Amino acid sequence: MSFEQLERSTAAGNPRRLYEFVRGAQRWRYTGGDRDFALDTQTYQAIAVRDDGIRQSGHTASDMLTITAPGDFEVARLYRGLPPSSEVAVVVRDVHEGDGDARVVWMGRVAGVNRPSLESTEVRCQSLDAALGQPGLRLAWTRGCPYTLYDRNCRVNPEAHRVPASLTTLAGNVVTAGIFSQYPDGWFAGGFLAWDLGEAGLERRGIRTHVGERLVLLGAGDGLRIGQAVVAYPGCGRSMSICHGKFNNAPNYGGVPGLPGKSPFDGTPLF
Repeated sequence: MSFEQLERSTAAGNPRRLYEFVRGAQRWRYTGGDRDFALDTQTYQAIAVRDDGIRQSGHTASDMLTITAPGDFEVARLYRGLPPSSEVAVVVRDVHEGDGDARVVWMGRVAGVNRPSLESTEVRCQSLDAALGQPGLRLAWTRGCPYTLYDRNCRVNPEAHRVPASLTTLAGNVVTAGIFSQYPDGWFAGGFLAWDLGEAGLERRGIRTHVGERLVLLGAGDGLRIGQAVVAYPGCGRSMSICHGKFNNAPNYGGVPGLPGKSPFDGTPLF
């Protein structure tokens, strides 16, 4: 029988819901019920997992999918402290026992994790439609540059300014490496530190301050250890002088250094 026939059947169907979480090349697969479920060459682990139902109302808050899982849910561990720098995608499939036709019924990303009790975890997921429907930020006329460093507007190539390093000490969100002291204090402030997590891809943490060989990160880093190979990328102070002197990128500067100090909307005709 086809998937549609099993769905319409009053007795022949035996539905299972499958949950897949994706971060880079890393996958976590789960299903509710009393035994694991095999689909093609993949196995979905049976745990106490369920959701509150798929909705498509067009309202972001209403269409959130909440997946409830045990307190030791592996995906939820990624969100203890700061969330991962890369999104964790969620794919929900429906299938029937004895049928290999698993239909994708929902796709989105993890938006947050709650721990209402020690025994349970709530993973709040946002659909792709809701994420795409969010309003973006508008550019404003400012003296400082409004662009995000290394983005398509800034156009600075991050690989041209990367500084590979090996960590010598690690204490919470403070890391050190000898090569950092070869750059002026503050050189990396506002930039970010990146390191490889293997199958999970690259992890990134912003750099709050830089003094000598010491960097203070915006939050502790998962997977960091002494001797860890990392790459530091310098930050930008958003001024024309820094854009030109540090990155040689003045033609792409997004601010307006000559912006008048008087507002044209203060009620006087001259400004």
